[in-house]
Amino acid sequence: MLRRATISACNCLLRPPECAGYNIQTSGVHHHKERDDLQRFLGISRSNKAKANRNTHVNEKMFRRMRGRKTVLLELPEDSDKSKMDNMTPNEIRIELLKKGVNPYKEAQPRVWNEAQITFQSMYGIADPYVAPEKPAPFFGGSDIVDGVKIKADEFKNRLQHKFHNWRNGISRIRKKQGFEKFDVKTFPSKADDIYVSAHKALQSRDKALLLKYITEYAFCEKCGQMRKNGSVVFEMMERVEPSKVVAVRCFDNPPKSGNDIAQLTVRMHTRQKLAIYDRFGRLLLGSENEPKDVVEYVVFENHIAVIDGDWRLHGKIYPSWVPIKQPAIQTCLLSASEVEQLTTVASDLPLRTEEMEKQRKKEKSEDD
Repeated sequence: MLRRATISACNCLLRPPECAGYNIQTSGVHHHKERDDLQRFLGISRSNKAKANRNTHVNEKMFRRMRGRKTVLLELPEDSDKSKMDNMTPNEIRIELLKKGVNPYKEAQPRVWNEAQITFQSMYGIADPYVAPEKPAPFFGGSDIVDGVKIKADEFKNRLQHKFHNWRNGISRIRKKQGFEKFDVKTFPSKADDIYVSAHKALQSRDKALLLKYITEYAFCEKCGQMRKNGSVVFEMMERVEPSKVVAVRCFDNPPKSGNDIAQLTVRMHTRQKLAIYDRFGRLLLGSENEPKDVVEYVVFENHIAVIDGDWRLHGKIYPSWVPIKQPAIQTCLLSASEVEQLTTVASDLPLRTEEMEKQRKKEKSEDD
């Protein structure tokens, strides 16, 4: 109530007397020509005609050039140019790019494809390549007793961890899968022997479909790719010197934490066999068809246990660090008489550059005279 009375009093004080010689527009609606003539309708005039809004206090004319820089003009290629380029030869394309100011050898490089096949039913590698030494290290071996004890302690630690992971990340995890509840490493070596022989027989006969049944994609690409194209293998199993046994068991999922479990078993095999490897010209590279040799191998077998119908296949081989490195096969060829003569001849002495320049200078001088 007090507020209404105060407003009424203020209106009375601000209202001009009726005897005044002018009228005041009391309506709150703007005139439709107010924008064109501010002086007539509002009694004010703009100080800067460039201002778009009379209520702004910034001189917008100063920033006109900066506002123009915010707009970027792009030249979009025409659809007809693309169809035209498809029908042009490489030389014509190069000339067309040079006309546009584009370096065809720098900006327009050819696209390079880096593609690789991928599969989730096999692991591209070996999960744990560790193999315990067959002969344990002595306690006091070598000149330094302290170093011998440290080596023995490290070996004991590695053996203990290896056995723990065989059970924790191997057998116990495999038995949790459907269809592998009664998995036993003692009955697996006989099956591994059959897979090993069948894989080598399939490699010898060059049967691709049968080979993929007994070896994984990793072994097919890494181990047998060049052999299938450029060479041949002759294999014969004579006998088994010692019964095969499983020395390592690993189970993991690929990709991690996906549930796509893959199992790998490392089997020690001591066999007597005949193996001969030939190149594409029929020359012997390694081994012999007549002389059998005793071979000790650590062969890795893999199974995609995430599915019920997974099969055990040969995956690769492990070459322990304590095994001496074998020398690779040396490829030799028979040289002809002319090639031998070229190799035995001694090259003649080459003339010095200074002597050639001196002869050239004398020749030019004689021609001028």
